[in-house]
Amino acid sequence: MLFSYNWLKEYLDRLPEPKVLADALTMSGTEVESVTPTGARLTNVVTAQVLSCDKHPNADKLQLCSVKTDTEEFSIVCGAKNMLPGDKVVLALAGAELPGGIKIKRSKIRGVESQGMMCSEVELGIKDTSNGIMILPEDTPLGKDITGVLGLDDFMMEVGITPNRADLLSVRGLSREVAAVTGATFRDKSVKVEETGGPVDEIVTVSIETGAPCRRYTARVIEGVTVAPSPDAIKRRLEAHGIRSINNVVDATNLVLLELGQPLHAFDLDKVGNRSIDVRLAGEAESLETIDGKVRKLDPSMLVIADSDGPVALAGIMGGRSSEVSDTTAHVLLESAWFEPSTVRRTSRKAGLSSDSSYRFERGVDMEGVRVALDMAASLIKRLAGGRVAKGVVDIYPEEFVPASIDFRRKRAEELLGIDLTDGGVKEIFDRLGIVTKESSEKVLTVIPPSYRLDLKNETDLVEEVARIFGYNNIPTTLPMARLMPGHTGRLFGIRNRVKEILTNHGFYEVINYSFVSRETFASTGPEGKKGVIILNPLSEDQVVMRDHLLPSLLENLKKNLSRKNEQVKIFEFAPVYLPGGKLPIEKWRAAGLMYGFRWDESWNQTKDGLDFFDCKGVVEKIFEGLALDGFEVKRGSGALFHPGKCAAVTFDGKAAGIFGEAHPDVVTAYGFKKAPLLFELEMDAVMEKYGLGRKYRALPKFPESTRDIAFIVRDDVPYGEIISSIEELDTNLIERVELFDVYCGGNIPPGKRSMALRTVYRSMERTLTAQEVEDIHARVSARLTGKFGAEVRGEAGSQA
Repeated sequence: MLFSYNWLKEYLDRLPEPKVLADALTMSGTEVESVTPTGARLTNVVTAQVLSCDKHPNADKLQLCSVKTDTEEFSIVCGAKNMLPGDKVVLALAGAELPGGIKIKRSKIRGVESQGMMCSEVELGIKDTSNGIMILPEDTPLGKDITGVLGLDDFMMEVGITPNRADLLSVRGLSREVAAVTGATFRDKSVKVEETGGPVDEIVTVSIETGAPCRRYTARVIEGVTVAPSPDAIKRRLEAHGIRSINNVVDATNLVLLELGQPLHAFDLDKVGNRSIDVRLAGEAESLETIDGKVRKLDPSMLVIADSDGPVALAGIMGGRSSEVSDTTAHVLLESAWFEPSTVRRTSRKAGLSSDSSYRFERGVDMEGVRVALDMAASLIKRLAGGRVAKGVVDIYPEEFVPASIDFRRKRAEELLGIDLTDGGVKEIFDRLGIVTKESSEKVLTVIPPSYRLDLKNETDLVEEVARIFGYNNIPTTLPMARLMPGHTGRLFGIRNRVKEILTNHGFYEVINYSFVSRETFASTGPEGKKGVIILNPLSEDQVVMRDHLLPSLLENLKKNLSRKNEQVKIFEFAPVYLPGGKLPIEKWRAAGLMYGFRWDESWNQTKDGLDFFDCKGVVEKIFEGLALDGFEVKRGSGALFHPGKCAAVTFDGKAAGIFGEAHPDVVTAYGFKKAPLLFELEMDAVMEKYGLGRKYRALPKFPESTRDIAFIVRDDVPYGEIISSIEELDTNLIERVELFDVYCGGNIPPGKRSMALRTVYRSMERTLTAQEVEDIHARVSARLTGKFGAEVRGEAGSQA
């Protein structure tokens, strides 16, 4: 927000220089973003008065004027003819330098000496166009430097006001802050309104509807005004602060807005139906054409100012075109009110309309300052536009402002700030801030913030104020005395990093997806009718439910990659899923991966073998191997996204730890894939129970091994894992390992069956096994296969190391 340095000087004595002031405000938490000098720096240009204007003896289009300052008279040759004897003008004397590099010196023009130049606004650099010599007000003193008279020796300060400091959105408010920060003396302005009209109660009626979000509404009436352009000084002040001049009545309200921070609105009283105002909520089908010429549809959540015919203004935002002040306005109804910030904010957003007024109302204005602003604006309108101010004020104040007291503990402030404070020093700071100190005990100081400090709500806010005024730079820098201990990352952190390392080493890329999906995607993982964690305010229909599986997101990633001609895809995601719980959802971490394409990257010396179930199984086994996890079991599995016959489940001690396999044909069709991707999703809860237990090592064997091979025919539906675990259970001390080295189907193998060949390695860690011992154990293996699984042994072979 822009502030005029000269305007601040109207409220402050002993004001520091602009740069010093900017540094002081910034260090106190109110950042001054820039300080810019305004206007040209003119020297030897003063105010003067025209004594006479005669025709130039040697030129028909020139005049020879006699002009005086406070001490001398000068002869000036001039081409303009808009000045008359007695007018006050701007005189550039010999030696002056004007904007554009124009240097003034004594010179002869058509044989007559000119001792200077009378200036227009263009020559002074104030305006782009002018109609002749600049005529000053009649009461302008003579011989004064024009930069001071016109306020050209000003600085504009751009200040960044934080949303909680609504009290700084005015010249008066910033002046109070400057006084508190710098020690300058604040002098408030007193306003006295000369009331010469009739009683206001006989001219206008005002009411506030019960329940309307308006806690105070004040109004005055000024009759017999003359609407006209504002004086140049007011125009320049408004334009310097980014507000366009409209007319003297509207400009008066805007000037008070800038000075006091209180938005006001002027109605053409003759255009207000029945001269009655009702502050109420809008009706269901009402609309309003605002001053900007747009018709706004209203709803019952919007607060409006209405007359007997309907809304005439959007409260706190913008007036209506039907009642705006124009050149024909003779009687003005002036409004100053306090509207609920949340209501103004909501209406502004719904209507897509923001203004200088709504900007302040949304942040909160001073409820106790409403009447002061009304009086200042009425007095200013009377001075600029004439007229008669009606006797009395309409002031409807159903719920008066009651200041809240806050207890302040000096010891608590010292603990928070790390400095020593005294009761006298704290009271002095509060006095500078306008905070009233009530009776205090030895430990507690009770204070009452001023009505304009809406941001002071608790003790911590007061401590911050003490720190600001004391000076952040005056608080000593100290290192905290604390014993620093390294944090424990936790098991999940270690697992996550290790899984990422394993998968990236195997050519996978990590992806990060949103945790919310569409209802259709959520339902795709089954079972039908399952409940999920619904988002109350979703960003879109594609992000309505918190996901309970990671794989649907990976399938979307694959679809996007294939659409961009990337057909070799290996991706994974390590992230939480969310399941319905009690008050809060249950968060469970999972690792999921997807593989699509060929086993090897395209090369002249590699075959184009497609990825299959066993590639996916190998990746899952590598993850568990890398996490040093043993004892997991792989069994036939099922899942909504997986192929019924090409899916396996992983368990630890009977607890589900994950699932992997080929995507279901329906999934392949739904996404339009040319072939089925391979998928896996692992539960981290089961992994964390086993992770970190360490590996078990045993000494290298001292005695030789013996191997026996056995080939047998067994049904297709007998899981390989059950066969292996069943054999290993026979004698764990002597059976070292069992390996499958051949599988055969078709030919002379009956339908529904397959031929398998196993190699069993036997070894004792204590002695060399005899051939008979090996044969005995191997016979038990053969018997287990035939007895438990109905296998038909085709042949056996063996070797002794």
